[in-house]
Amino acid sequence: MRAPGAGKLIALPLIISGLFTASARAQISDTFQPYVSAGYAYDDNLLRRDNTKNSGAAESDTYTTLVAGVGMERPIGRQVVTASVRASKVAFDKNSQLDYTGKDAAAEWQWQLGNHLNGHAGASYSESLASFADFGSSERNIRTDTKRYVDGNWRFHPSWQVHAGYVNERFGFDLPSQSYNNRTEKAAETGFDYIASSGSTFGMVARKLKGEYPNQGVNPVTGVSIDNGYDQDELKVNVHWLASGVTQVTFLGGWVRRTHDTDKQRDDSGVNGRLIANWTPLGHTQFNAMVWREFGAAEGVFVNSALSTGVSAGAAWSPTAKLTYTGNVKYERREFEPLTGITGLGGLTDNARTASLGVTYQAWRQVSLSLNGFTSRRSGSAAAATSSYRAKGLSFNATVKF
Repeated sequence: MRAPGAGKLIALPLIISGLFTASARAQISDTFQPYVSAGYAYDDNLLRRDNTKNSGAAESDTYTTLVAGVGMERPIGRQVVTASVRASKVAFDKNSQLDYTGKDAAAEWQWQLGNHLNGHAGASYSESLASFADFGSSERNIRTDTKRYVDGNWRFHPSWQVHAGYVNERFGFDLPSQSYNNRTEKAAETGFDYIASSGSTFGMVARKLKGEYPNQGVNPVTGVSIDNGYDQDELKVNVHWLASGVTQVTFLGGWVRRTHDTDKQRDDSGVNGRLIANWTPLGHTQFNAMVWREFGAAEGVFVNSALSTGVSAGAAWSPTAKLTYTGNVKYERREFEPLTGITGLGGLTDNARTASLGVTYQAWRQVSLSLNGFTSRRSGSAAAATSSYRAKGLSFNATVKF
């Protein structure tokens, strides 16, 4: 008897070979770069159910992904315009109620005025299936992310520049029971940098973030009207240090204060920051590491914000021009703040560990094949309704660029 999904694995090479035609081997132009990809994946705990005590609680599934997209990059004088559009069709073998079509689009104008003014202006849109890790539901829940931004730098001196920026990002969920997580985050910032002769920059940035929840509606437990809006003020050191030709260090950190429109007991403040290090000792080997402690939104049932503390590390090795191996590990701990009106909760922390390995083979100039595996484990918080679980999976993808 043929194993479930075996027919799709057999058909996948035929799909790839059909895409790899003479016309596909030629790049259409230097401006437009279309591509297609086909993928097949297995997840042994797709819905992230608590299987730490009962392994039978997990439900495995396989799914296929078909993607078509196009990228564009066009210099216009000293300006550069980039854009991308992508559509993806995802179909699950068992949980067919989750089948969906994802949509992604982005556009950016890298502007330059004279020799001293430059910046970016852009927008992006993403539509995909929301994570099952924090909702405990098998219903399809499409998450949208709409972002608009603009920033600018004025280099008024060879060693100094000032900058400012604005970001408006909106998140939405189409499942009515999760609509209380809909929110808009607006951030405005300004700062200055000292520019060293090496190209390193050292400066300060002040940032104002406002979170608005339009569906203030009712508390999911008490039925009481709630308002989860907040304001966040930040004053941080901003460093991009080119330590050497193979080492770069980025740090953004300082003092942060978060206040809420209602329920002042939820107000918090403290040191927040993110440190990123990149090291490329050899041309074919790269390492990166990251450490962070940050306030942020949490999309959950009883919580909507958390203080996240974590560390991650990754590596990439390309022994040949055709072959690349990658590996990543991550640990994150979250301390949650419950929704307004929910009291008496204890144990409002969870922690998660993830690890992944992958290999990409450049079969031909325009065709790449990749195999990736992951494992994930979380010790959840019953009070915050974030489940404990174990999960692992494997995926295979083939991409053709025209």
